[in-house]
Amino acid sequence: MQTHWTNWAIVKRSTTPIVSAAVLLVGCDRAGEQAAPTASLPVGGPRADLTPQTDVPDWVGKLLLLNTPLDADPAMTQPELPGLGTKFQLLFSMVDDQDPQNLTNEVISVNVTSTNIGVAVRNLPPGIKIAALTDQMNLNYLFPVQTPLRTCSGGSPRIQLKIDGDGDGKWVQFAGGPDQNAFGYVGHAPFGAGCIVGDWDVIDMTDNIGRWDLSQFGGGMTLTWDQAVVFINTTHPNHRVISGSLVDDSGGFGVGGQGLAFYDLLTIENRTLENRQDTVH
Repeated sequence: MQTHWTNWAIVKRSTTPIVSAAVLLVGCDRAGEQAAPTASLPVGGPRADLTPQTDVPDWVGKLLLLNTPLDADPAMTQPELPGLGTKFQLLFSMVDDQDPQNLTNEVISVNVTSTNIGVAVRNLPPGIKIAALTDQMNLNYLFPVQTPLRTCSGGSPRIQLKIDGDGDGKWVQFAGGPDQNAFGYVGHAPFGAGCIVGDWDVIDMTDNIGRWDLSQFGGGMTLTWDQAVVFINTTHPNHRVISGSLVDDSGGFGVGGQGLAFYDLLTIENRTLENRQDTVH
């Protein structure tokens, strides 16, 4: 049995050089795109998990954005009309694209490499609780047939929720603190296993698969959505969810985490990414 997130100093050393490399290479190759995060998080001491964990996959700790606060630019992502919800901002190498199986359909895509990552993020209304996202997080994904085959068992794609655990309006992440990220792994089994290749697949992120990882909060790594809601409501009753993101950043994990991926009909709370009117850069 392996342990997980028990020493953030180890995580920091493993991720910071990768992120620094991503900043340099992505910035050179794709001018004008969002720079990869460079700031390091404060290092905390050991923290014991509060619930028993299952065996941890070997990609844990190798992803680039696990400890990164993801936010959209409020000025750029304002809705066209009141009530439509803020737009999605595409960061890093995530771009607007066309569905390769239906060129009339507008989608987003990213070609993940050891230096390219992709994010689609939208800010959520002030004060929103995690339970309000029930039945409000969905996405379609397409991994085209390519060599090597793209998988989802490298920790991404995933939905990443930035949660202000104490509801004080600030987000300061440190080991054992209330402000952390929650991760929902795309796939048909825990840890992002069972993804389909060659056809569009639809994922309900609030189904009963143990896809939710609350290890940064001291919770389990294979929780269903209902279990995740109960855990956050119980341990952090004053929490608020600040933003929700689709994250694809497993290029540093190896060939299974690299390759082209298309995404469509991404829903996070009250807006669905359907076409270019729903995105900004």
